[in-house]
Amino acid sequence: MNEPRKIWLNKPQREAFLIRAHEHYHVWARGTGKTEGPIAFRSIHNANVMPRGATGMVAATYMQILTRTLPPLEKAWQRYGYMPDVHYWVGKYPPKNLKIKKAIYHPRSPEHCVFWWNGHVRHFMSLDRPGLANGKTVDSIDGDEARFMNFQRYLDDIAPTNRGNREIFGHLAEHHAVTFCTDMPEDQSGKWILDKEKEVNKRLITEILNIQLAYNDIETEYYLPRTTKPRRIYLARKLKDYAYCLNELRKGSVFYSEATSLENIAVLGEEQFKQWRRELKPNVYERAILNKRIIQVEQGFYPQLNLEKHTYDAFDYSYIDNAIMPIRANQFVQDSRCDADVNKSRPLDIAFDSNGYFNCMCIGQETPKEYRVLNALFIKEPDLLKYLCNKFTEYYRHHPTKEVNFIYDHTFMGTDATRHHSFADEITKAITAKGWKVKRVYIGQQPGHDTRYRMWGTVLKEEDRRVHKVRLNKTNCSTLLVALQRAAVRQTAKRFEKDKRDEARIHTVPPEEATHFTDAFDTLYIGKFKHQIGYALPHADFIAL
Repeated sequence: MNEPRKIWLNKPQREAFLIRAHEHYHVWARGTGKTEGPIAFRSIHNANVMPRGATGMVAATYMQILTRTLPPLEKAWQRYGYMPDVHYWVGKYPPKNLKIKKAIYHPRSPEHCVFWWNGHVRHFMSLDRPGLANGKTVDSIDGDEARFMNFQRYLDDIAPTNRGNREIFGHLAEHHAVTFCTDMPEDQSGKWILDKEKEVNKRLITEILNIQLAYNDIETEYYLPRTTKPRRIYLARKLKDYAYCLNELRKGSVFYSEATSLENIAVLGEEQFKQWRRELKPNVYERAILNKRIIQVEQGFYPQLNLEKHTYDAFDYSYIDNAIMPIRANQFVQDSRCDADVNKSRPLDIAFDSNGYFNCMCIGQETPKEYRVLNALFIKEPDLLKYLCNKFTEYYRHHPTKEVNFIYDHTFMGTDATRHHSFADEITKAITAKGWKVKRVYIGQQPGHDTRYRMWGTVLKEEDRRVHKVRLNKTNCSTLLVALQRAAVRQTAKRFEKDKRDEARIHTVPPEEATHFTDAFDTLYIGKFKHQIGYALPHADFIAL
């Protein structure tokens, strides 16, 4: 017989485990054990107490489920003793010889499901593929990285599936349970989960916690070897009464918690915090590690940027669905075939920002209604600019139209004693060497910060119909979006300037979160629409193989 497993839990994990309210919302910092804590043990518990039931596994995108939620959740299940193809099956039905009962609402196909040992089924549900939730009936819902969800779309498309089966599981507090975890939101779109704190009845939660602790003491005594049989019979009655009381108290209850990474210092170690303190930007450290509520930088260079309005998700699931098993096997390499926003018959627009220790680029395409920033790539020291170009050509190696519009300003034209070729020439050489055609679009002197600040105010407000709207791929441009949100502005001599001081703080601020990326973003848009904002484009030369 296997030895009992001993699993260490930190304080917020233990609280969540003991309280087991009907609804759980946890805003925990990086490394606190969100997946191994509330999501893992609540998903296991709810599946075990509702055999043949169903759970909705919710995320902002289906790709998030496959690549960021499912792998660590499986690892956590295995830590608790639940093994793949023994206790659960991903993307396939359990073997018929095991005679596992089917779920009450048995899915017609297994591709988007996890099947549990007792007939319980977990359905993959995402906001970018609402069709997966159509017609579904689930008995609980859980999800990670909740701050990325559009809460209204969740209420409209996913929440209504948490219904039915009351005649079977309606007596359980776990029935129609909700569990969401996330780190601290960066912008107003994730504020909905912070508002859940207002729904907590703290007195009720305290009562549940105290009774559960008393239940645990009684249970411990029950299993002691010295406990007599008459005493054990009495304790069994007490356990039954306490369990009934807890079940009734938990029905409809809401629990909200926040936790810093320091709660898990016993696992993470002191050195990890010292490293984070050295490497992370102060406001990022305060939000991601100390879990402070910092919603976007004040006095930003892009103050009208709204992640709900100006971003989108675009995955080509006709391709991704055929690669589910390679994804689970960690053999899947994401490239442009996964992106549904790329026009395969048109060239790609590219713009760079480059210096001695950090190189980045933005990739875009124009559509009739908007300009789309499809991707944002970067390379850190000691890699050279050509390796960033190789990263680009590798990601888009399946793009049929091997042509780019390379947009650059005067800073990419010069040479010096350490560099015999300009940045523009290096980029052109590296991309053409991979079989691409490069059309060079030189914009001359970059407009000043004050001009760009006012330009982005007009572009992002979208009140002037003459200005082309801009939209960013939320997943591919996640790092760029952080840089845009963190870019501050300074007012000097009656002018606005982008605050670029973080670029010099390379030991405390990750360069990808400084303003380098925002300059590439500026260049990309200005190169495409300079004529719309009052400038004339210089001559564009075409360089082919």
